[in-house]
Amino acid sequence: MATFPLKAYTADVIMYDIIINALTRLVEFDEEELFYFLKLLKPRMLNKNDFILEAGEICKTMVIVNRGGLRYFSLNDKGEQSNWFAFEGEWLGDYESFLTRQPSSHFIQAIEATEIFSLSYDDMQQLYAKGVKYERFGRLIAENLFIKAERSRNELTSLPAEQRYLNLIKDHPDILKRIPVQHIATYLGIQPQSLSRIRRNIASRKS
Repeated sequence: MATFPLKAYTADVIMYDIIINALTRLVEFDEEELFYFLKLLKPRMLNKNDFILEAGEICKTMVIVNRGGLRYFSLNDKGEQSNWFAFEGEWLGDYESFLTRQPSSHFIQAIEATEIFSLSYDDMQQLYAKGVKYERFGRLIAENLFIKAERSRNELTSLPAEQRYLNLIKDHPDILKRIPVQHIATYLGIQPQSLSRIRRNIASRKS
């Protein structure tokens, strides 16, 4: 992994280990490539419940979480359907809307006080023009987001709610401390009281 030099920390580029690790985990950038990437990321602070995307808007940026968490969800005839969540070091955005410049049908909302860094469409194109490593990084991010979306859709239709819940807490062990129960219930496609029953059943089997 590249070592980020102290001289690169300037007043207009303040980055953190979580972001650097997230970038270099997918592609082994050298210091110059990494610094160029970091200069394009724009910091933003969100309060709990702030939106960075609402249905009907074009997704103008892809974002990476430095601190906090985001929820990606849509609305249907039953109410909200949480599709997935993003926490420290994870990217999120409506990639289809981002690429096609067409309105999104999804929402992205902060579930707690959150610090993000965003990458605009134009800046991503600038990265791609800079070299193949950036193109590879963009492809890997797109693939990861696609896999998450497909996994969420497939699990919702093919797995019982309890297994879907177990998969969620396996991926994010502390999620119950960070997300309201009703959001987890909408991810599972069940009512909050059904989620409470699932949690009691799991607890009783462990005791």
